[in-house]
Amino acid sequence: MARVTESIDKLYFKHMYSILKAQGVLPLVTQINIETAKIVLQSAADAGIKIIEFAARADNAKEVFTQMIAFKKANNLEVKIAVGSILSVDDAETFHQLGADCIVCPHTDAEIGNYCFKNNIYWIPGAATLNEILHANKLGADVVKLFPADKIGGPGYVKAIRAPFPNLRIMPTGGVTLEESNLKSWFKSGVVCVGIGSNLFSKEMLLSLTYEESLQAFQNLIEVVEKTRN
Repeated sequence: MARVTESIDKLYFKHMYSILKAQGVLPLVTQINIETAKIVLQSAADAGIKIIEFAARADNAKEVFTQMIAFKKANNLEVKIAVGSILSVDDAETFHQLGADCIVCPHTDAEIGNYCFKNNIYWIPGAATLNEILHANKLGADVVKLFPADKIGGPGYVKAIRAPFPNLRIMPTGGVTLEESNLKSWFKSGVVCVGIGSNLFSKEMLLSLTYEESLQAFQNLIEVVEKTRN
């Protein structure tokens, strides 16, 4: 299935890419209740985070996301919300209608990609091999999520596949930590940004997360990313 080009808002897509590139990281949260979701959104915005990912893995994901969008609008928060773990075009449509700014997948699905392009929503598909990444690019993906990045060769793998294809825009997810040596190795390999989830907010931390803890986590994240990619 070929990519759809007629209706793509190129300026919007460039804007989304510039946000990801400037931020250098896409922080991810999942399986959170509504109150924790509000804490995460408010603290992210206050820390200067411009985009976060909410992975829709729990049964109540739609309800939580709906409340996140309502909270964001009510408080005029300037933070975009990507919805991850999207496995079908039906889910992509559902979360787009609910207010998602971006759709993130663990795989590459042409149907999902075409839906996103027809509806001017930023799409980040997942891939593992070089051929899969190039296929995602041919379908129109701007940035491709490398998943699971640590299991398929880590930074060395990224460096190797970018040697013949230096223009690849890759976001590794899986095995990205807050350790300076880890982040530095990813950025040296040439990635656009990194995705980080459980190493930012553990499952246990999310159970009793406070605003202060969340704000500190986001501030630390921004600081270590800026320090390690320059």
